[in-house]
Amino acid sequence: MYCFSSLAEFSILRESIKEGLMKNCGKDALAVFIAINESVNNAIFHGNKEDNSKNVYLIIEKMPNGIKIVIRDEGRGFLNREIPNTSDWLEEHGRGFAIIQHCVDSYRLNKMGNEITLIKKTKVA
Repeated sequence: MYCFSSLAEFSILRESIKEGLMKNCGKDALAVFIAINESVNNAIFHGNKEDNSKNVYLIIEKMPNGIKIVIRDEGRGFLNREIPNTSDWLEEHGRGFAIIQHCVDSYRLNKMGNEITLIKKTKVA
């Protein structure tokens, strides 16, 4: 499990996370990392509102047929109906969930809206 409170702290962990993904996801590692990066940005900026006293937790779990990633922040959360529905990749805001959906096989939010679980099925397990 990783725990951090800012983008600067996350940037220190990035290479280690990428290396682990390369071992476990093969050719899908970059796509999975993009989904993680987008989810972490959402947690830091939207969830915790860049409050460095609040943490973001990142768990990466290897499964027999893929990988499961859980990212949770300490923010208030949000309702699923608040997710922007945009497919315009050039929009600076509101495209995060579209990017995540493109990079993993599935994602789900917890009821509170402060935790996302990403699932990527892989051939390398």
